Amino acid sequence: MRPWPVVLALLVPGPLAAQEVRLDVGLGVSSGTYLFEERTTTWSLATGAGVELGGVTLRGSLPIYLQNSTLIAGSGMGHIPTGGSSSGAVADSGDARRRGDRSGPSAGSAAPDFSHGAVEVPPSAVQGYQAALGDPTLTLAWRTRGRRATTLGLGITVKVPVADTATFGTGRWDAGASASVSHGLGRFLLGLDLAYWRLGDLDDLALRDPVCATGSLGYLGPGGWGGTVLLSGGTAVLEGYEAPISIGAGVHRLTGGQSWSLLSTLGLSETAPDLTLGVLWGARLTR
Repeated sequence: MRPWPVVLALLVPGPLAAQEVRLDVGLGVSSGTYLFEERTTTWSLATGAGVELGGVTLRGSLPIYLQNSTLIAGSGMGHIPTGGSSSGAVADSGDARRRGDRSGPSAGSAAPDFSHGAVEVPPSAVQGYQAALGDPTLTLAWRTRGRRATTLGLGITVKVPVADTATFGTGRWDAGASASVSHGLGRFLLGLDLAYWRLGDLDDLALRDPVCATGSLGYLGPGGWGGTVLLSGGTAVLEGYEAPISIGAGVHRLTGGQSWSLLSTLGLSETAPDLTLGVLWGARLTR
């Protein structure tokens, strides 16, 4: 899940400009064991630029990753614990969980069993930190905003597969459609983002096409300081494994044409990172 769209929506109050160019830079770190016996830590630097004409925005973003294993791959919806070159082990373990054919209290059950241990991976999957370019994403979005308290938005995002599949990419095209609604209550803002992703399958691992949701409550004070709390979840991406669920909170600062945000999330399921921490800076380049 990507909570940044919710944060950005909360940081841009008021009517849309007729024409606007924005630059966004985000630095983040996430860490977790996910499904595996080994912990993966990912540092990311994402640079994005967008052009807004009325209520239509065209935006592109390119990430750079520094990661200590190849177990986690980037997708349009965020990072997924695919196992990299060990994706076959992830698929086999998921099938075993789904069938319940391992020893344990769920043996013989046809229902998914999430109680099994971590997925074993070969030592070659954890070789120390490596840096690589991630897959760029392109987004076309539309939203309405005026003097009314409610804002509606629609978007289409495409992830272009240019990252090396031996490191941090899936090597497949991903496409997503999103819808968002926010409603202002004084200085508070309620937000809900929904998205459906069509994810490309790996050679040894089929990915489900998930529906994702993020709900948020934001506040913006008179001095330009604000905060956000959010809950993110969705349907499962990997057969036999839990869906990603996380909670988070952020602090924001608006000053002139710039915005700053510090956001942290905690994972509540095995396919979500245990902890993420990110800093986002945005600036309006035109008036």
